[in-house]
Amino acid sequence: MSIDPAPWDGHRLVFIGGMHRSGTTLVADILGTVPGSSGLRNTGVPMDEGQHLQRVYTGARGRMDRWAYAPEAHLTEHDATPHAARELWDAWAPYWDRDARFLVEKSPPNLTKMRYLQELYPHARFIAVTRHPVVQALAIRKWAGLRTGRYGVGLPRLVGHWVHAHEVFADDAECVENLLVVRYEHLMREPGDVLGRVAEFLGTPPIPADAVDVHRSDTYERAWHATCSGVLRRAAGHLRRAGRRPWRARQAVAREIADPALLPRYRREIADRYAARIARLGYDVDNLHDAAPWGVRALSRRS
Repeated sequence: MSIDPAPWDGHRLVFIGGMHRSGTTLVADILGTVPGSSGLRNTGVPMDEGQHLQRVYTGARGRMDRWAYAPEAHLTEHDATPHAARELWDAWAPYWDRDARFLVEKSPPNLTKMRYLQELYPHARFIAVTRHPVVQALAIRKWAGLRTGRYGVGLPRLVGHWVHAHEVFADDAECVENLLVVRYEHLMREPGDVLGRVAEFLGTPPIPADAVDVHRSDTYERAWHATCSGVLRRAAGHLRRAGRRPWRARQAVAREIADPALLPRYRREIADRYAARIARLGYDVDNLHDAAPWGVRALSRRS
């Protein structure tokens, strides 16, 4: 008896995951422009993320400082059901160019679901994008409310959430066969080298390095080591650049004033509570610009 081929046969599915504000959208957008590739487009959901188009699993439900703690956020091969692969394909396929060879799906919570997705699509490729936990937490502030980090309050909670999610991922990564970890810091510093490895890993045509708009996290470095020096000058600059978004300028001014008072305490708390665990995941709590190469076995929480 012949078995009908699955509709995704003949394609290479590429799943991208990582914490919010870690560079997952950047990587997905770059891959979406490669000849023969297609990302989800014109979906009408936030950031064109596949998690919002399906009802098979729970996406990043909850606040930015807690979604990975939910039991349903971590899925493995044991959670796969017989029809899940087809149901997900039916939810995503209308938004891909199905003439493309490489079909890209990006959702941050893929970080803790790679074993599950591998069970559903055994020939898929997986890319995890990591970014320094302090930089990621500071970047989240632009979205956050008062309790989740807008003015420094909640930053240890955001960093702890990053650590938990990446420890779950580090353990799972030992079971994921086709996995590439992209350090955001390396992508910014050596885009040609990193994108070359991505192309080789996926089997795509070469990806030009100028696809990356290289920038550094200098503003986050300044905030992390905040002092009162220059506060008024920087605050005035925010107001001058306010344009049509005065509320955003007011938030930035409030952060400039609050950071020197709040962040030293939170720097000490984060260092005391998480520095060792962050180091096992390849980052230095005080060096926001670099990362160690990913090494799964060295990074497992059991090591």
